[in-house]
Amino acid sequence: MSLDRAAVAAAVRALDLESLARERWFASKGEPVSSARLAHAFALSGASALALVDLRVGEGAGRVERYAVAFTARAGGALAPATPGDGAWRALAVAMAEDRTIPALGRDPGSGGAARGSGMDAALVCRRSPGFADVWPEDPATLAGASEAPLGRDQSNTSVVLGGRALLKAYRRVQPGLNPDLELTAYLSEEAGFEGVPRLAGWAEAVTRDGGAATVAMLQAFVGHARDAYEATAEHLADLVAAPGTVSLEWATELAEDLGVLVAGLHAALASPPRDATEMAPRAATRDELKAWRLEAHRRLNRAIADVAAADPDLAQELRDAGAQIAARASRFEAVVTAPLVMRIHGDLHLGQILLDGDGYRIVDFEGEPLRPIDERRRLDSPLRDVASLLRSLDHVARSARRRAELRNGGPIARPALDVDAWIGRARQRFLAAYAAGLRHEAAPIALDLDLLDAFEVAKECYEFSYAATVLPSWLWAPRDGMRWLLAQGEA
Repeated sequence: MSLDRAAVAAAVRALDLESLARERWFASKGEPVSSARLAHAFALSGASALALVDLRVGEGAGRVERYAVAFTARAGGALAPATPGDGAWRALAVAMAEDRTIPALGRDPGSGGAARGSGMDAALVCRRSPGFADVWPEDPATLAGASEAPLGRDQSNTSVVLGGRALLKAYRRVQPGLNPDLELTAYLSEEAGFEGVPRLAGWAEAVTRDGGAATVAMLQAFVGHARDAYEATAEHLADLVAAPGTVSLEWATELAEDLGVLVAGLHAALASPPRDATEMAPRAATRDELKAWRLEAHRRLNRAIADVAAADPDLAQELRDAGAQIAARASRFEAVVTAPLVMRIHGDLHLGQILLDGDGYRIVDFEGEPLRPIDERRRLDSPLRDVASLLRSLDHVARSARRRAELRNGGPIARPALDVDAWIGRARQRFLAAYAAGLRHEAAPIALDLDLLDAFEVAKECYEFSYAATVLPSWLWAPRDGMRWLLAQGEA
C-alpha cells in the first residue's frame, strides 16, 4: 500500500487515549490525555510508518507532550498501532542499515512529501554506526528478513530483538536534544573501547522545524541469554536464604566485588574523554552545584512525603517524623571540605541496568532518570551518585530475596542459611573496596568521599519513595526498609 499523511492522521485520531495514558512508556502517570494530534509522519516501508504525536496531557488546557508511535497496515489497509513482531520497528532498523534520510509525509499528498507552501518541515535521519558490521556481519539488506520479537523486559521504552543479534530501542517520549543513552553508548563502545556496554550499531534522529533534533531510536548488539542482575541476584539470594546449613558470606558477596570493578572501569572511561569533547570534560563542582544537590534532596524528601501520603498515610507520618534527620544528612552536600569531581555518569545505575552474560557484565540504559529533561540528564554530575544508586539497589535486592524466600516458605524461615542483614553490610564493604581499588588501578581522578556518598544515598532513597508511591505502591517496603537502615546506621 502507499502511505500518506492523511492515513496516518486518521490512525492518530483513532487512538484510544485512555489506553495510551496507561502505557508503560507514557511519562505523566495518573494524568489524563485529552487529545492526540499528528505532528509529523515518516514512511518506513510500504506498510509501516513512524509518527510523532502531540498528546494534550493534564487537566484543563494542560500541556503538550510528544511521543513516537509506530503504525502498521492491517487487513483492509487501515493503520493501527504497531506491536513488536509485526515488522514496523524492524523497518526502522533497516532504514538505519541503509543510511536513509526519510522526509516527512506532506500535508498535501500531491506535494511530493512536503507541507504545502513551506518546504520539507521534518526529516527522519537514520544512520548505521561503525559497529554495525560487528553486530550484523551479513549484508545490511538481510536485516529486512530478520525476525522481530519483543525484548520481554519492563521498560519505559519499546525494545525489539532482531534476528536474535540486534536490539532496537525506540525512545517513545520525544524530547529535543541528544539522548544520553545514545551519546554515552557511542562514546563508550566506539571511542573509549569499554567492553562493559553492548556495541552500538545505529541510530535515528527526527529533525523538525517545530522541535529541533531529537533522538528517536538506537540499534545495538543484543546480549543473548542475559539476565538482569537484579532478578538473577534476587533469585540466587532467595535460594541461599532457604538453603539448609550455613552459607559462606564471602562466597555469597563475590558479586558485589565484581560490580565494584565494573563500575570503577565505567567511571574511569567517562572521566577520560577526548580533549575535543569539551562538554564531557570533568571539573570540580561549584558551590552553586553543591547547593543545588542539597536543595534537590530536600525537595525530594518533601515530594516523597506528599506522594507516600496518598498510598500509605502511616508511612508518610514516619517520613515526617524522620524528616529533620534525613534533611540533616542531605545537608552534608554543602559541608564537603574539597570540591568533588563532576563528570558524565550513568545517572540511574541499579542492578536492573546491568546484564549478566556468560562472558561478563554489560551496563545498559544510559538515559538517566527518564522523567528529567534531556539537558538535565546530560549535565556533569558526581560519580558518587551512581555509586549511591547501586548501593541502594544492593540493599533492595537482598531484602527482596528474603521476602521471596519467606513467601515460598509460607512464613519466616526459622534458620536462614544466609543472614540478609549481614550480606547487605558485607556486600557494601566489598563493593566499595573493589571500586576504590579499581579507580586506583585506572588512575581515575575520583575521590571516594563517604560523607558525600551518604548524602547521595539518602537523597536516592527519597526518590525511591516517590517512584514506588506513584508507579508501584506494592514496592514501598523497599525504600521504607532501606531508609530505616540508613538512619539506624548513622552518618558515614
